[in-house]
Amino acid sequence: SRKLERPMSRLWDNRLMKNRFGQVRSGWIILITMAVYYILALVSGNLIIELLRKILIATGDINPVTGEFSSVAEWFDNIFLPVAFQILTELLMLAVPITIWRLGMKHSVRVMGLDSLKGKKRRKDGAAGMLLGILNCSVIFLLVLMIGKGRVVSNGLTVSGLTFWWLLTFVLVGIAEETLNRGFLMAVLRRCRNVPVIMFVPSVIFGLIHLSNPGVTFFSVFNIILVGILFSYMFLKSGSIWMCIGYHITWNIFQGVVYGMPVSGLQIPGIITTQYAESNLLNGGAFGIEGGILTTIVTLLSFIFVWYYYRNSNYDFLSDSEKPEVLQ
Repeated sequence: SRKLERPMSRLWDNRLMKNRFGQVRSGWIILITMAVYYILALVSGNLIIELLRKILIATGDINPVTGEFSSVAEWFDNIFLPVAFQILTELLMLAVPITIWRLGMKHSVRVMGLDSLKGKKRRKDGAAGMLLGILNCSVIFLLVLMIGKGRVVSNGLTVSGLTFWWLLTFVLVGIAEETLNRGFLMAVLRRCRNVPVIMFVPSVIFGLIHLSNPGVTFFSVFNIILVGILFSYMFLKSGSIWMCIGYHITWNIFQGVVYGMPVSGLQIPGIITTQYAESNLLNGGAFGIEGGILTTIVTLLSFIFVWYYYRNSNYDFLSDSEKPEVLQ
């Protein structure tokens, strides 16, 4: 057994796997985390589909010979599953990095920027992010109506049970995606002590996560990466991801639930419904306004707001992880 242990030890204890301080390299931690997340999402998703299929066959809502769906099966396929899968993936996106960070790396979640909202400053940061998300989305919405070939086609305000489910979903999306892409990835990359890498790598991963979304384009991925860099800048200046979370939540809610525009390619039943007479560089086409140049402009302007908002901040992002109180 000792002979077997030595090759394994040599395989694990080398500069490819660990840095000069004996720590597992950030890239491996990120790779393992993303692999665990995607495997769990794939397996659990397939299990839900198979279980639901068996139930609907047993109830006669799916004909196993012809594959014909009843109205109940159509509802599950078109309405229930998209929301359920979105909630499932966001819960996994939240649980996996926090579990690895707390149990595997034995650090406090505060280092991930998830410090308590009990403090007045963090509540203020979250509120500022929410207001900025509402403002930016609303400005783009109005510009799309005026010059981007967009028009409101609904005759009145539409609120249903799905409205509340998508509200919940987008709250989870904002918390989960920022916990993974900003909180976890940036905290793991701190040890490289290279600010451009810390900001850029999580933002690129954030953009790549959206590659499988309907209607994706090169420009939409570019904009998502740019927004990711903006969120990284918020975390870098404050040590908190609550402004990122606030912005992410209200941007998605107002884009999809309120204004009825596509959200990263997903068609959401909105309180009002907005359609495009034609797809162009202003409205972003089928992917939504993240695929348009108006998002590029407001995102760049938002860097000025964040810089001004945190103008008096003395927070040092690189040294924070070295404070002894963050290790537990």
